[in-house]
Amino acid sequence: MKNKPRPSSPISAFKDTQHKKIFLDKLIKSAKKLRATTVKEAEGTCLTTSLEFCVLAKEYDIPVELVMWPVKDEPVFCDHWAVRINQTQVIDLTRIQVDNKLSSEVLFDITNYPKNYLVPRFYKTGPLVDEYLFFKNTYSGNLPPALVKNIRGIMLKQDLNGFNHFKNYSGITSALFSYAKFRLYLYLSQLEERLRLRRDAIKRR
Repeated sequence: MKNKPRPSSPISAFKDTQHKKIFLDKLIKSAKKLRATTVKEAEGTCLTTSLEFCVLAKEYDIPVELVMWPVKDEPVFCDHWAVRINQTQVIDLTRIQVDNKLSSEVLFDITNYPKNYLVPRFYKTGPLVDEYLFFKNTYSGNLPPALVKNIRGIMLKQDLNGFNHFKNYSGITSALFSYAKFRLYLYLSQLEERLRLRRDAIKRR
């Protein structure tokens, strides 16, 4: 007869809970040091800073999810990222670009976002972190646009594979539309950068 695994004792379970609380407190303290303190510093960094935080959470063995809000009526960006640490709260390292208020707080309720921040979507961090670390370890300097494209491709696959448990096809349509909108924004930003480099080259002649 095979021996069954012994259930965790109340003392062992208590210690595990205490360790997780200690690690979570350390994680929040680290987030306060990593947070953007100006809107300019936050611009275009919410994805990479959130992924950096996911890497840190993995080191502390704290389970998290990446959160993405599709954003409408914003001329500068089309989505916003943060990291969910429990069912109701997120760590948002670039919150200052949401409400333009400097604060030492990094922990926010998921529901505490403006109305133009649409229904949030939640993503498994494992494959996203792997992709991020691959590019980070491969490229020096700024991470390439290909990383963002690949990250969004992984997110779309999770959407279509039902990780978000869409109740009807409208959710899938929304995910496809969000991805198409992202690709358009990415193309326009790359085009703008190429034009800027071309102008700079002409000026140097």
